[in-house]
Amino acid sequence: MKPRIKDIRVSKGLMQIYVAKEAKISQQQLSDYERGRTFPRIDKAYRLAKVLGVEVGDLYED
Repeated sequence: MKPRIKDIRVSKGLMQIYVAKEAKISQQQLSDYERGRTFPRIDKAYRLAKVLGVEVGDLYED
């Protein structure tokens, strides 16, 4: 699965530090999610999707 998190965040003009803070994760965690190095637990994925204004399924593409 390829992450779309960074593309979504950038398209909405949001800074990484803002998204991380609002999703209650560290900036390093967000960076790892954006690069596909790690995947968020489902609770974090839901918070991240809410902050970005998308559905959880939109965070990744097959």
